[in-house]
Amino acid sequence: MARSAKKFAVIYFLGCSLLVLLGSLLPSGSGFVAVIAKPWGVSAVEVIARADGRIIFGQNASWVALTEATDHEFVARLYQSGAGFVASSAVAYACARLKGVSLEKAT
Repeated sequence: MARSAKKFAVIYFLGCSLLVLLGSLLPSGSGFVAVIAKPWGVSAVEVIARADGRIIFGQNASWVALTEATDHEFVARLYQSGAGFVASSAVAYACARLKGVSLEKAT
């Protein structure tokens, strides 16, 4: 196999892997989501408050906070309110476990 073909195969594999990873991190409608704020913007708690969401967990000056998305429109409002990234429920559960927050009691 030629060197350029090997390079193409590696780049193609990494690109596909990145797309799958990003696709799995995007929220799928309703459920818990992790809101990650932009480093130069307002905190994640303020982003949720601006989008009229319910804050499940978050510290005042933190870049990450948890909320519950009811639909895709709420996720869009989070982005309009200054969210850098809104992650899926899998990421929200992982963040909650790291902080010792029970999302089962939050519903």
